[in-house]
Amino acid sequence: MTPLKWLKREPRALALVLRACLGLLLLAAGALKLRDPGAFAAEIANYQLAPAAAPYFAATLPTVEILIGAGLVGFPGGWRRAAAVAALALFAGFAAAVGSAYFRHINIACGCFGSGGDVITGRTLLRNLALVLAAAALLATDRMPSGGRPEGL
Repeated sequence: MTPLKWLKREPRALALVLRACLGLLLLAAGALKLRDPGAFAAEIANYQLAPAAAPYFAATLPTVEILIGAGLVGFPGGWRRAAAVAALALFAGFAAAVGSAYFRHINIACGCFGSGGDVITGRTLLRNLALVLAAAALLATDRMPSGGRPEGL
């Protein structure tokens, strides 16, 4: 049996893989953004969505990413589900911001892992949409049982 077929048959295993991948990604992204908050604020301002709020986003977003990432990989059941919902919202917001810059033809770096990233392309947008789908798949595979509490792994 191939690994993909096995994961499809074992939704709990798929949920574990998704939680680990998304959680570690968020932990790494948040930690890298904390290295230079000023440069990260400039990256946020370059999106031209809310440039005046960029310093506030730069001060809080890395910590939020780290908390959500930690929630996905290390918190107990109910908290993990809350972290998965937060990750879905975060990734959807990132996809909207990247899509906005892409479709307005703003030639800027993504800022996904702090400063110095690649310029936003269609591939960047697809990657962000894939993260949204992965977070949605996590919520679908890590469902609440009838008792109202998420199953723990």
